Parts: sequence; C-alpha cells; structure tokens
Amino acid sequence: MSNIENPRTGCALHGALATLEAIEGVVPIVHANAGCAIQHALANQDTGGYIGGQSVPATNIIDKQVIFGGGARLREQIKNTAKVIDGRLYVVVGSCACAMVGDELTGMAREAAEQGVPVAASNVAGFHGGVHRGYERVLLDLIERLPELESTPPHREEDARPLVNVLGLVPGGNPYYKGDLEELRRILEAIGLRANVFFGPDGYAALRSLPHARLNLVFSRWGEALAARLEEKYGTPQLIFDAAPLGIEEVSLFAQALVERLDLDAGAAERFLEREEALAEYFLLGAANRYFDEGVGKRVALVGDTEIVLRIGSFLSRFAAVDIRTTIHTDRDDDEDIPAYFDGDTHASRDSGEIAAILRASDIDLIFASALETDVARALDVPLLVISPPSRDRAPGGQTYAGLRGAVALGADFLTLIRQARRTDEENAKRRIVAGRG
Repeated sequence: MSNIENPRTGCALHGALATLEAIEGVVPIVHANAGCAIQHALANQDTGGYIGGQSVPATNIIDKQVIFGGGARLREQIKNTAKVIDGRLYVVVGSCACAMVGDELTGMAREAAEQGVPVAASNVAGFHGGVHRGYERVLLDLIERLPELESTPPHREEDARPLVNVLGLVPGGNPYYKGDLEELRRILEAIGLRANVFFGPDGYAALRSLPHARLNLVFSRWGEALAARLEEKYGTPQLIFDAAPLGIEEVSLFAQALVERLDLDAGAAERFLEREEALAEYFLLGAANRYFDEGVGKRVALVGDTEIVLRIGSFLSRFAAVDIRTTIHTDRDDDEDIPAYFDGDTHASRDSGEIAAILRASDIDLIFASALETDVARALDVPLLVISPPSRDRAPGGQTYAGLRGAVALGADFLTLIRQARRTDEENAKRRIVAGRG
C-alpha cells in the first residue's frame, strides 16, 4: 500500500469503533496502546453515540504487555468496565500490535461470558484496511456471536409489519449517516414496514433482531457481505441497491420495489408517494426558475464513498442538469475497476494530495467533497459543499441527503453554492475593474 497524505478516515479499528459506538447499549473495549483510542476520539467527534470519544474504555497497554502478552490486562479491563459502565453487550477490539503478538481476544471474551458478563470480541486490527473494512468485519463477527450471548430471544412487541434490516451505510464513511438512516426509517414505515436500524436508540435490541427480518436491504457494497452471511445463516433474502434513494423519483422506485418484493399494500404506498411528490413540488419547484437560470450546466466534482458519489451525483444530474466532470471514490483501492456511473473522469484515491491534484486539473465550478478539500477549493476559487468525512466545522446533527428531506436539503445547499459562486465572480470582476483604473 502506498503512503497516504493526510488521510480522510481512520483504519479498520477506527471503523469498528465508530460502528460499535453508534449502537446504543453496546460498549466497545479497546485492547491497544493509548494512541489508537485517542486518535479515534479526536478524529471522530461527530460520529460517537452511546459510548464514544474519550469515554471508550481501553487497556492502554505499554511495552511490557506488548512483549509478554496483555491477556491479564485485558481481563482486568473487562471486569472494571462491566462494573462502571452499564452495557447490554461489551465488545473487545484490538490494535495492530495486539494482533501481531497474538493476544487471544476471543478467548478472553468467552472467559468473561462464562462468568456472566455479556462479552464478544472482534479480531479487527488497523492493518485490515480502512473504516469500511472495520464496519464490515466487526458486524460479521457479531452476527456469529449474537446467538450465544443470550439464552432467550430479544423482546419484540407484537407488530404484523414485516421487519427489514438496513445495511451498508457506514458511520465512519458518511458524516450524515444518522439523518440518512432516520429518513430511510421514515420511508420504510410509511409504506408498511418496520425498519431494523441498529444505529441509534434501541440499537442493541435491533442488533439482536437481525435474524428475524424478512429482508436485508443493502445500500452499498459494504453491506453485501453482511447480507450474504445473514442469508446463509438464517435464510434471509436480500435486495441490493447501489445507493440510498434521494429525490422523489428514486424514492418512488425504491418503494415500488419493496411493494412488489414483500407484497405490501400498494394503495398505502401510492398515497405516501403522492404526498411526497406534492411536498417535493412545494419545496423544490418553487425555486425551479432560480435553479435553471443559474445552475444548469454547472461543472461539478464529487469526492467520497461510491454510495455517496452515486446518490448525490445522480440527483444533481436529474434535478439540476449539472455536468459531472470528475468523481473520486475514496472507499476503493487504486487498482479497482469502478463502473462509469457518469460521463466524466473517474478516479479512486484516499490521498489528499493526489485528490487535490486531480481537482486542480479538472475544469469545474463546484466541489462536493470533504473539509480536506477546502484549500484546493479556495485555490480554484470555487465553492465547496461537505458531503464526506471529515466534516470539521460543519456539525452533522440530523442533516440528511437521503429521501425527500435530503433532496430538499441538497437542493437548498446547491442553490447556496451557486449564489456563492456568482457573488465570488462579481467580487472578482469588481477587483479587476478597480485594479484597471489604478
């Protein structure tokens, strides 16, 4: 693997931690030196959940434990964590150093579980890849261990609506994943389904309910291995989408696919879609003249996960007729074949220096990327909208770029960028006039 300048996301361990932190009731325990946990805390201040940031328990091992083994220190940390932090499930994850010296995390977890502490382990280490690999690996490990952790199934309220699992939206790869998941939940419930979203409130109960779903919904390639394992282990079929739906057209296609697959009430779904379409017209078409007067033909670059690039790029192409000049996929390896979703140039890179060079060579008016592209946006004198991590100064909150609400938000942000670009052009023109007179 080549050196990466100023990486935008962390390693697989950080991805596993971001995933576990987002599940309410789950407490991660990091078996690593102090640097691994604190780097994750500093880099992921907006993604934490139930237990996150600097409150994550860690063994903070030193050279002695690395050389002679850290099993005793981990055993002590598990007991102390269970005493002071109320959790439904404790999950041990380890660092590269612990993996290389052979510390047996699974054995320590089983030992604690035999003593009545609900503990699982995931042998994910930083060198296994980036945050997306961490998401995938830790959830695969939990799928294997969940049946062993409780002798009784999770409590479920009587509800005749089919349960569907939502997979593939990665906390470490999407700063707006919380809002995106809640918008997906809203859509799914409106057409007669129960959304099993294990990130957020009731997260552990949702995690325990994974085997009971009627269907696995996959919204990126990072959920495909999870869905395949659930289908193999529990017989749950899967339905794969390239990206989460954004805008009324994609929401309609998404809803229709589920109605057909699960034999839902087509009338209820149709009424929901009619209401969504009316709201889309109310919010978006009122500004149509401004979009078409100022936005048509804008040349755009997109930087982020493939799912985010495809979701946002497709919407902008349809809604605002933008020209997607450049896409840079940050969750793929350099040698991977990437489908040509758009007519412009397609690249794969996680290196900020390389990404900046690609953007400088692109003829673009707007950049949709991460906060790391702030400097190159200034150098090119074009506006930037943050759609991928790190977000830095932009607090995600409940922001979403999915569904109808995401379309409204993105439409407003797009128009804001256009106005910023126009204002910048006007100010530059004034400076040139003043300089000419001088």
